[in-house]
Amino acid sequence: LLSAGLVLGSLLGLSAVAVAEEDEAVIEEVVVTGSRIKRRDFVSNSPVATLDAREIELTNTVNVESLLNTLPQLVPALDRTSNNPGNGTATVDLRGLGASRTLVLMNGTRVTPTSSAGVVDINTIPTALIERVEVLTGGASAVYGSDAVAGVVNFIMKDNFEGFVADFGYETTEELDATIASANITFGGNFADGRGNLVLSLHHTDREDLFQGDRGFSTFAQFDDEDANGNPILINGGSSGVPATSIFGAGFATFAPDSSGVIFGSDGTARPFVAGGDNNDFFNFAPVNYLQLPQRRFQISSLGHFDLTESSQLYARAIFASSEVPQQLAPTPIFQTASFTLDGSPFLPAATQQVLSDAIGEGVDTDADGIDDTARALVRRRLVEVGPRRAESDFLSYQFQVGVKGDFNFADNWAYDIYVQTGQVEGTEVQLGNVNRDRFEQALLLDLTDATGGTCSDTASNGSTSSCASINIFGAGNISEDGAAFLRTAVAATAEFRQNVYTANINGDSAGWFELQGGAMGIALGYERIENDFAFRPSQDLAASTIAGFNGSPPVSGGYSSDELYAEVMLPFLVGVQWAEELSVELAARLSDYTTIGKTENYKASVSYAPVSDVRFSAGFNTAVRAPNIGELFSPQSENFPGSADPCAAEGNPGAGVETICLATGVPAGSVGSPALNLAAGQVREIRGGNPNLGPEKADTFTIGFVVTPQQIDGLQFSVDYFDIDIEDYIASFGGGANNVLNICYDPDSGIGGIGSPFCNVVNRRADGTIEAVVVGSQNVASQTLKGIDFIAQYDFEGLGGNWTLNYAATYTTESDFLAFQGDNVIECAGAFGEDCGEPLPDYKHRASLQYAKENWSTRLIWRFIGEADDDDDGTVFFTETLDSVSYFELIGKYDWDSGASVTVGIDNLLDEEPQVIGDNQEQANTYPATYDVFGRTYFLRVGYAI
Repeated sequence: LLSAGLVLGSLLGLSAVAVAEEDEAVIEEVVVTGSRIKRRDFVSNSPVATLDAREIELTNTVNVESLLNTLPQLVPALDRTSNNPGNGTATVDLRGLGASRTLVLMNGTRVTPTSSAGVVDINTIPTALIERVEVLTGGASAVYGSDAVAGVVNFIMKDNFEGFVADFGYETTEELDATIASANITFGGNFADGRGNLVLSLHHTDREDLFQGDRGFSTFAQFDDEDANGNPILINGGSSGVPATSIFGAGFATFAPDSSGVIFGSDGTARPFVAGGDNNDFFNFAPVNYLQLPQRRFQISSLGHFDLTESSQLYARAIFASSEVPQQLAPTPIFQTASFTLDGSPFLPAATQQVLSDAIGEGVDTDADGIDDTARALVRRRLVEVGPRRAESDFLSYQFQVGVKGDFNFADNWAYDIYVQTGQVEGTEVQLGNVNRDRFEQALLLDLTDATGGTCSDTASNGSTSSCASINIFGAGNISEDGAAFLRTAVAATAEFRQNVYTANINGDSAGWFELQGGAMGIALGYERIENDFAFRPSQDLAASTIAGFNGSPPVSGGYSSDELYAEVMLPFLVGVQWAEELSVELAARLSDYTTIGKTENYKASVSYAPVSDVRFSAGFNTAVRAPNIGELFSPQSENFPGSADPCAAEGNPGAGVETICLATGVPAGSVGSPALNLAAGQVREIRGGNPNLGPEKADTFTIGFVVTPQQIDGLQFSVDYFDIDIEDYIASFGGGANNVLNICYDPDSGIGGIGSPFCNVVNRRADGTIEAVVVGSQNVASQTLKGIDFIAQYDFEGLGGNWTLNYAATYTTESDFLAFQGDNVIECAGAFGEDCGEPLPDYKHRASLQYAKENWSTRLIWRFIGEADDDDDGTVFFTETLDSVSYFELIGKYDWDSGASVTVGIDNLLDEEPQVIGDNQEQANTYPATYDVFGRTYFLRVGYAI
């Protein structure tokens, strides 16, 4: 059965006309994604794509987001490669509008979110119980409520299962690493003479880690540079936070004229810091970062129903999931402006003391020997002695649902569905490798009257388990174990999201009292109450952001509820008349009352018209809202470190106009254009926070398309759908984030930046001119537009003694524009990637497959194409780069024995394509690993048995 925007049972959605059965008496009424009205076919007036259970099985899908991310309608979000950034979860992102604007459902009901952003971790979905996944693209808030701005991902589960199924999967790369092993056992059956059915499913995943150092393209962190002729090149770079410590400053110009910075030998001697070429002094942080995050996941899921009477049914669902996903980064780099003992320091030879005194001395020379007692500078130190930086993240989730549904005895064709749902996700994280910033500075000031000459001048424990132990940061490996122990701080956090949903639906038609030429009017009415509560409880150092290592995270606590009423009608105006095989209109409205933002209204209007049986046209207009989430409303200030560059530093190459603004905003005279101002590791400290006065985001979605099923060509269907999404009052940080704020503040021609502007007012600098932080906060100030076309086709035919199926799905994105605030320059992201646009959004991408099946075996070739994407930087910050188009092929074969046993083998990334290496504008591992394959040719085997 096919639909306008929907195909069940093959690869992807396909617009088509529903095929009527000859015996209508056997047709069961169904509910399709995007509507709550029951109907006798799988017709949807909204574009819907579908993945079925066979597709999940054939591709050996263990984590379902990996398969969803291959759809052209989605832009990859967090997945198994998301180490930094990442949080141990897996998410979906329709159209690249953000995971918080994609609503995730299970059997048409909400799935409990994981984070304060209200985003669902797809790891909680039981893969073995998925019957199909329906992806509706376009606003659906009139039907489902908040968050369905980009659309809906609806997981339809197997709820009437009989038998026993066991399958075991294993995959490994050609390098025999990055293995993933999985096992599923599902069994169920009917009871009480067929009145009831119960299914239970068990799942286990064991995913092996893989490090960036295990692949040649990611072994060295790549950075942009230029050769002797000024041409852009990539160099093996890294971080200026080095194990030996580096210090930069204008005062080093005489000693280190090429770099204005020094690095220390193991004996405390200083030499110029080498910042150019491949043989530089930067620390290569890449090798110990995860390329694939390890995971241990266990799920127990059960669905059941029981017929209470001939007209009523009790049903229930219980899902439990446990997921352990660590993250690992290079040892902690600390970038901190601190004072340290200089004159008489046992850690520094006299010559080095003199160099540092001349460059960064604090001006107090008690013994008048020409060397200041102390020096103060931005110290950059990689704390290898403290140990690895690792986050151990564990998630426990459960969701229960119980309801009753049935037919009204007093009204023909009318039914009800009432359910209660509760869910909770608990996350715990233990962080290793963090250090306390206050204790770091405390351990740098020495008591030189002590016999050893190397104890702390302040011996207080300052929250440590022992008294202060001094640290020698001048030279790699020079921090003692006592010093490292004093720096270490225990960091942990817990997070808990609770959601309760109470829903009552009534569904029926107007038969007997009002009918149109095409039949009775379909009607759905309902009430829904949604309660969301979230609490994040960090340990003290994490909450106060007094750590170096992982980012500080203050506590978050808050919640809200909404009461919502909806109504939906379907008007079948014409059926089976000349030039109108079918003409119907669908209308919906939803009224919501939030405890935070008050009342909102959403509407939907769509029309479906089939002039002849071969062609169907459909068009729809939806309004959608997204209520601000708990994090946006209630988060206190927290820090982030996005990639950026200081326009006042050497990396910004400031001109005269920029220099004037720099001087007026706190950069000392003579420091403008100095390498000493370059941002550490190419990142700026950004301070964000919530806003309880936020309003909702509002979106208008328009879709129009057609589907053709030509009778002259049996087995062919194809469709074209145009989409247009416009989001206003988009919630965004002030100025579009720290990177954008800096660009506007220091652009003398922007018209909205410059001296005294709101943008420059939020840039805080230290006394030496380096940036301390850029303070931004959430407001309803931005807007987003997205336009494009979806193409979908399927052709089934016979040949060579078997059945062939050709599938094709593509998306052409014509516009993806983001406006951070009125008066700003539009950020154009269609066909782009980078600091502003993030994950690549090619103009064109597709997924196509060709399958041949004969008797008990089948084989399939999948071709996934990702078009080229251009760097969104204009060349003022980073070198402009282009990510070339790439094709990935997957070859799969399966054999089914009559006994119920089956075996599936496959090769992914058949041609062993490596990702294109880029420099500063990378996300991680010198590429965008969620978009481009970073594992190489991969083999998988799946064996199963069903009775």
